Amino acid sequence: MPRPVRSRRSAPEVPRGGLLPRAPGRRDLPHSPTPHRALPRRAVPRRAVLRGWAGALALLPLAACGPVALGGPEEYTPPPPGIDDLYRIDLLTLLDRAHAGTSLLVEGEGSGGDPALAAALTVLSSALPVQRTALLTGAQYEKELEDEEDPAPSTTPAAAPEAPEDLAGLVDVLVELRDLAAAAARQVSGSLARPVVAIAAHSAWIALRLRDAAGEGEVSPSPAAAELDPAREVPDTDPPSVGAEEDYHAAIERAQLEEWYAGYLHEVLAARVEGEQRQEHLEQTDLHRGRAEELGLIAEEDGAPLVHRQSVYPVPGGALDERAAGQLPTQLAQGLLVDHIALVGAAPFARRPPSIAAALAEAGRLAVLVDRMEPLPSLDAEDPPVEG
Repeated sequence: MPRPVRSRRSAPEVPRGGLLPRAPGRRDLPHSPTPHRALPRRAVPRRAVLRGWAGALALLPLAACGPVALGGPEEYTPPPPGIDDLYRIDLLTLLDRAHAGTSLLVEGEGSGGDPALAAALTVLSSALPVQRTALLTGAQYEKELEDEEDPAPSTTPAAAPEAPEDLAGLVDVLVELRDLAAAAARQVSGSLARPVVAIAAHSAWIALRLRDAAGEGEVSPSPAAAELDPAREVPDTDPPSVGAEEDYHAAIERAQLEEWYAGYLHEVLAARVEGEQRQEHLEQTDLHRGRAEELGLIAEEDGAPLVHRQSVYPVPGGALDERAAGQLPTQLAQGLLVDHIALVGAAPFARRPPSIAAALAEAGRLAVLVDRMEPLPSLDAEDPPVEG
């Protein structure tokens, strides 16, 4: 079970004809013409392990039970790892490698005195331990806390992870982390998919920030929805789980509304400028309306609310001055990032690829717009155990 994370937008309320609720990283969120349902919290069940005690009945032949030791419990054999565990192991390995490489660069002044590069490395150094903690199961987290508070004298230190030696190598590891997390979000349980796709989005963002600041490293395009087919076989012994239908319907309704609204506002922004800027806003308009239409088709097939495009939407504050117009692309991208991360965590497996790809795309767009991003966009996680 992953560490509990709390959604900052899990239970918003929208007044009729009023403003959309304020989301993390968003200021002056635009008007919403339609109310939406809040996403309810729900508890994540834990597995209980039952141990049988051997008594007089242990003398009876028990079919398929294996050897039974008299006077003590039967030896416990843990079940084979499920798909969540398999992805968790590989993701933790990449996070440890990225953290080791980041530490080397920070300690060795790998920024070369460049303020933008130093700031990006500092952000990454702070984010990786938080992301690692979000992937730990409850048992793993408690064990790490116990080891920190009372380390066993006979404990053998874990082998140091293989660390990238330079900035280009660190960027390569982050791109690998981005792609593995995106693939994992397609297949793991809903409770794990949301933090995993948040890690993928942050990795996409910071890889571009580092590359642009240093002029080193190659960042391949983020995977498109069509490329996000199941990459691993799911063990029959421990299949993943999905969330409640109510959560899914509320999340896909919200995402449709936001995509239609983003398309309209980019059209408004296009009318204010000329040349390449105008063309860029028009391309964004087509992109967001295309996403809204795709989500609408999925919603219809799944019996979820269908949000229709409106001919006109209210703009923030009733009118856009130059300052508000300049902030709007950032606010829209940040809001859509949060909405699609939430939808990935709530959607059935086959419905996740469009929002995984959209979250990565919005994170990439934010790489040129903001110099800060939360380690787990849209989520709060517990602080990691103190190192050493």
